[in-house]
Amino acid sequence: MKRWTHIGAVTLALFVTLGIPALAYVDFPALSGVVDAVSRASMDLPEQPSGNFVILLNRTRHSGTAEDWATFFSGGETDVIMDDVACLAAQGDATGVQLAERFRSRLAENQMTVRTINPTLLASRADAGVYDVAIVSEEMAEALTLSTAYERAETAVITVRGDAT
Repeated sequence: MKRWTHIGAVTLALFVTLGIPALAYVDFPALSGVVDAVSRASMDLPEQPSGNFVILLNRTRHSGTAEDWATFFSGGETDVIMDDVACLAAQGDATGVQLAERFRSRLAENQMTVRTINPTLLASRADAGVYDVAIVSEEMAEALTLSTAYERAETAVITVRGDAT
């Protein structure tokens, strides 16, 4: 009887220390080798918004890679860009945010962050040169009078047309 109690206690201890974590964290159906016909290896790109867009690139913050970023945002093919970028988009500018998310999805994970901010704050940051990249629709750029930011020496202005990317 003592032997069976010992065997039961050891089995219970092994189940508690190994079995419960295995049940919680191991994907047993994946271990069977059955392929799921529904999932795909790649993700869908967000839909391309229509319209015209203005992309402001701060050359001083990306002195070595500004040309590569300009080519990337223009829709051209580039080599791997070894530089991270923080992108600003205006709140309420749905198509500008959508384009920024589309660009973000084409890059390596965490290489580009997209943050939506108040449009007036975006215009102020663009005028002062306190940004990496700003993506706005042409209508929003006109409403915010971003043309003053276009004149800054360190600002590269990239215009993108609807389905160019």
